Amino acid sequence: MPTFKSPVDGTSLYYRYYEPLTCASDPVQPLTLVFLHGWPMSSRMWDHFFIPLVQAHRFHVLAPDRRGFGNSDWNAGPTSRSLVSGSAVDSSTPRTTAVSWQTLTDDLTALLTALDIGPFAFVAASMGCPESVLTYLSSAYVRANCRAFVWIGPNMPYNIRSDACPAAPLPEVWDFLSAGLSGPVAKAFAAEQLTSVFRVDLAGNELEERVLRFYERLVCQADPVALVRMPEIFRDDLVAELTRFAESTGAEKMPIMVLHGGADTGMPLEASGRVIKEMLPWADLRVYENAGHGLYLTHADRVLKDIIEIVARKPGESSVDEITGK
Repeated sequence: MPTFKSPVDGTSLYYRYYEPLTCASDPVQPLTLVFLHGWPMSSRMWDHFFIPLVQAHRFHVLAPDRRGFGNSDWNAGPTSRSLVSGSAVDSSTPRTTAVSWQTLTDDLTALLTALDIGPFAFVAASMGCPESVLTYLSSAYVRANCRAFVWIGPNMPYNIRSDACPAAPLPEVWDFLSAGLSGPVAKAFAAEQLTSVFRVDLAGNELEERVLRFYERLVCQADPVALVRMPEIFRDDLVAELTRFAESTGAEKMPIMVLHGGADTGMPLEASGRVIKEMLPWADLRVYENAGHGLYLTHADRVLKDIIEIVARKPGESSVDEITGK
């Protein structure tokens, strides 16, 4: 199982890397696709994309598990030496006391740099979208090699309702989720919330029960502290950071596609996708009618086509104002 040690505190972090088979008559794509999962899932939320992207479309794919999710640890904990001897933890051993956006971007930057994957495109969902922006802003390596962004149901720039954005979720929404996922019936709570994530109540979003159970297991695999801590990290607005991104050299002409569900109640279109389009006017905004926050699954075929389209686009190519469709 491929893992690496976080430069922040030595936490063991897991990732998956796929590459297409060598075939002289079918060249490999020049970009690696870096998939960043949403909260509270793991990289396995993307599983259904990997075979077509790697085998049929010839992309390299990198899919890390964010710390605390999937097969990644939440923190490093005491050293093995101290556990065996019973002695105090070595004071030179870095410890994670407060995970922040900086922690997460340092983790991701370390992985991308260590693997030296070269030119790549971010494909991110939910909190993975601001993670991609903040990593771009903080890392010279990422700025030099990132060629495109695909943001699916992005948790930015407004995550909490305010005078600046009355369409954003109320603070009580995040409190409700955190309380439910930390309570004694967390598994049942997760199962109930998934139906809202995928909007299975609307036509075109039907999912088999066993598929929902698979995604429920992904949630239940998460570290309990990570489940509650992450909403505290991403609930602040990111207007200033997205403004810096919009003004940065290079991002100005970079292909960016925003895929947003028109029925997304977790992160409403008016608090996210449409605001992003105003701030980044060259970005493509594609609204999936009736889709919820989990459109990466309910509308997987269309999402796959959109991903392939945007990563093939050259810098500076024109975009459209907005596309709406089922």
